[in-house]
Amino acid sequence: MKIKKLKNGKYAVRLRIKVDGEWKEKRLTDTSETNLMYKASKLLKQAEHDSSSLKEWKFKEFYELFMKTFKEGKSSQSTINLYDLAYNQFVDYFGEKRKLNSIDAVQYQQFINHLSVDYAISTVDTRHRKIRAIFNKAVHLGYMKKNPAIGAHISGHDVAKTKAQFMETDKVHLLLEELANFHSISRAVIFLAVQTGMRFEEIIALTKKDINFAKRSITVNKAWDYKYTNTFIDTKTKKSRVIYIDNSTVQYLQSYLTWHTDYMKEHDIQNPLMLLFITYHNKPIDNASCNKALKKICNTINSEPVTLHKLRHTHTGLCVEAGMDIIYVADRLGHDDINTTLKYYSHLSSNLRQYNQSKVDAFFTLKTDENTTNFATNTTKMPE
Repeated sequence: MKIKKLKNGKYAVRLRIKVDGEWKEKRLTDTSETNLMYKASKLLKQAEHDSSSLKEWKFKEFYELFMKTFKEGKSSQSTINLYDLAYNQFVDYFGEKRKLNSIDAVQYQQFINHLSVDYAISTVDTRHRKIRAIFNKAVHLGYMKKNPAIGAHISGHDVAKTKAQFMETDKVHLLLEELANFHSISRAVIFLAVQTGMRFEEIIALTKKDINFAKRSITVNKAWDYKYTNTFIDTKTKKSRVIYIDNSTVQYLQSYLTWHTDYMKEHDIQNPLMLLFITYHNKPIDNASCNKALKKICNTINSEPVTLHKLRHTHTGLCVEAGMDIIYVADRLGHDDINTTLKYYSHLSSNLRQYNQSKVDAFFTLKTDENTTNFATNTTKMPE
């Protein structure tokens, strides 16, 4: 480091420092040579620190540190799986050797655009949120200067516009008729989904003790972790509820239980937990099998395909169409917050809209007879 004294009495020094991996020249001046030496030394030290912290980390290396330090043992397995999915797609695009600090906002947006070609917008958004969180932590720790994911425009296929959000009432009747033709475990799950609005993990956790035929009720006090542990867990809201069922549901369940008892004998199934929907694999039926069966039935009854979860939306609409108040519906569905139930109302069926429109006509339309003043012809003229 060579310091020169200028004609104006000041001192100057030229330094070559590495900024974001590139060598740049920096000129410093000061009236005091001692102060200038301090400034130059401080700048060189900072540049050296920045160079080591910003350029030595590969994205792969930091991801491993991030997960081990901040996520493992602190986040659910499903959350960790989402991070892994985002990481794998990120590395597939950029490569494993890509340096953490070498990705700028334009390159990150190009990655998002790449995902949007094949994925739904909700999936792209989930991947983006996970990668953004990783970058946020890197910035916070001083390994990056800026987060390239901030301000990214999220795009993708809007699958919600192309998929049915519920089943129309007339198709529900056809669905129930089709389900009554013969028994299977998947068909019984579908039946309860549309008749009770229960979540899939709540349905497959049902045992014989949860059904009270005398009181015509189902007690929902647990769920089944079909993704990871294959055992009982708490319900989503960690609360229990009792669902009232009609006579046709009682009769269906009684018939199904008789069939399922024979099914277990035929396949020599041990069922110590008394699960209603246990299969010959000695565990409850999986979600994919039920959705596959439902898709086949939708095709049979000439209905737009819906998923098992959309039958929960359908049940909500049926309850409202039947005249049940929203507080009762929210309790029946197991919603902690009534606003969650209100969101389902955005998927009202056309039958329900027509029903509500007819109520508007019935309540607000003026009933006229021979003695009733006709507002259209006999309006009192106001003075000007």
